[in-house]
Amino acid sequence: MKNLNIPIDHLVMLAELDDKDAGLMAKAIAQYANKGIAPSFSNSALKAIFTLFRSNIEAQRESSAKRSEINTTNAMGKKSAAKKKVVKKVTSTDSESQQIADDVTETSDVVEESLPLDAIEAVYPKLGTYRNESLSIWESFSEEKKRKAIGFVQTYISQTPNAIDQMYLNRYLGAEPWEK
Repeated sequence: MKNLNIPIDHLVMLAELDDKDAGLMAKAIAQYANKGIAPSFSNSALKAIFTLFRSNIEAQRESSAKRSEINTTNAMGKKSAAKKKVVKKVTSTDSESQQIADDVTETSDVVEESLPLDAIEAVYPKLGTYRNESLSIWESFSEEKKRKAIGFVQTYISQTPNAIDQMYLNRYLGAEPWEK
């Protein structure tokens, strides 16, 4: 999860715990929100309190998933079913990135529309908030350059494994590292 909203009444309850238990609870909440791993508390009070946080986190996950699905549907508009397959979010290897680029090539042969920015957003890990800039750069690319950009994503990620060092999508597109 990127964001987690905690209701005030939950925070008040957390503040009532002693510092050690509050710290354990905070770590448990963070681990559950980030990795989905539930804690195994021996203290029954902490178990009970955590169930409240768990239900809140699950509700937010569900809401976020629905919102994401709606946004993806809206972004896709009336595009073909073949293109919708390309947009799904994946964690891929070099060969899978190349397969996506190949699929996109086949799709572009069938459908005469230009590749949408969503095609690279589906595989690029660091999108940032400059979507309009990314879109502007993307639209200036030829279809071949777009396929190269998508195909190079996993190579770039393997060359720059630390997420902090990776460029946001707009910078990646502007720098064109697949051409170097």
